[in-house]
Amino acid sequence: MSRRKHKPPGNKRKRRASPARSWFFIALSSAILIGCGAVVTTHWGFRPLPEITGTNIVVPSHWRPEETARTWKWIVIHHSASESGGAAVFDTWHRKRGFDELGYHFVIDNGEGMPDGDVEVGSRWLKQKQGAHAKSADGQYNEHGIGICLVGNFEKDEPTAKQWQMLVKLVAYLSSEYGVPSDRIIGHRDVNGKTLCPGKNLSVEKLREDVKTYLRENRK
Repeated sequence: MSRRKHKPPGNKRKRRASPARSWFFIALSSAILIGCGAVVTTHWGFRPLPEITGTNIVVPSHWRPEETARTWKWIVIHHSASESGGAAVFDTWHRKRGFDELGYHFVIDNGEGMPDGDVEVGSRWLKQKQGAHAKSADGQYNEHGIGICLVGNFEKDEPTAKQWQMLVKLVAYLSSEYGVPSDRIIGHRDVNGKTLCPGKNLSVEKLREDVKTYLRENRK
């Protein structure tokens, strides 16, 4: 009777993966990693997407609204009149005052609570929804005005250098993209004269001039 020979376990031959199978698993792993990265969000809920080209300047893609654009006629500049804050904080404040959500379309941070110069995009902008930031008798500044709030009290202080840089870029993009003339870039105080906002240390006249310069320097 013949006896079957048993090979020691250590002598078993390992099956080598084919090149095609190796590339398949590499591609699958990459796809999983990319997929995981796609759900990473910033502090205000937006994906950090690559920059895209605007009318004549390059802007982050999340500055682009998700819906068809409204007819915008004004850009209204505000200050928060607080030392610190951010979009999430102001959203809470506004809801307590009876608003349905953050009243501004954009918030530019000052480094006190959120990174200096960050532009936070509110859901009103993404949905192309009217603002709740500049009340007037005829309602036109809320209906057709883009509200931008800079964190800070500019009756006492000045915008940071990064805030100003991002304000100029944002307003340049918005005015160019949506056809808002420079004389309709205004401060909140220009709506009805009942407020000091955006403060004596934020010059709307200088903003208009800096926006014009920025657009000249960034023509295609």
